[in-house]
Amino acid sequence: MATTMTAKRGPSGGEMRGSGGRARACPVRDGETGHPSAAALRASLSTRNQEIEEMRRRLQELEKLEFEIPPAASHEEEADAAAAIAEKAEVDARSIYVGNVDYACLPEEVQQHFQFCGTINRVTILTDSFGQPKGFAYVEFDEVEAVQNALLLNETELHGRPLKVCPKRTNIPGMKQSRGRKVPRFRRFLGYGYSPYY
Repeated sequence: MATTMTAKRGPSGGEMRGSGGRARACPVRDGETGHPSAAALRASLSTRNQEIEEMRRRLQELEKLEFEIPPAASHEEEADAAAAIAEKAEVDARSIYVGNVDYACLPEEVQQHFQFCGTINRVTILTDSFGQPKGFAYVEFDEVEAVQNALLLNETELHGRPLKVCPKRTNIPGMKQSRGRKVPRFRRFLGYGYSPYY
């Protein structure tokens, strides 16, 4: 005996199947809650949306603070840096480098050695981190013409050592002067043949 299934019309106009069909959930009408915690879920979603909007607003404020740099300040810094470099170059044009200076030599002795070249503003003998002299000095004159006079004292002796005198070089920040690149030498593999060391 075969069983037959009949379809019935429900109150909403849709078909409702018999025991062999799938049951459909009842739709939620306005004002009705399908679940007892639906109101709490809606409230938590609205508070979470408010939190997200607040976080977006704060992020936009932070981005504005980060990227709003007054252009006048950056131009002033560039002008100050350029002025400092120009001033250093002007001082270096009035200075000399003195190499092969004896370690026991004092700045006063270097000053006496170059005193006839022109008015000396400063004598600097560089030292390492332990306070030991590095063996060279810088002499800053008051006028540029004194540098040419000081160059005439190249190879003159101080404390029995010939001095190396040349104009002071101006170092530009960020520019590294290369002294030539050493290229590694590779030995050619000759195989496992004769070796005089075995």
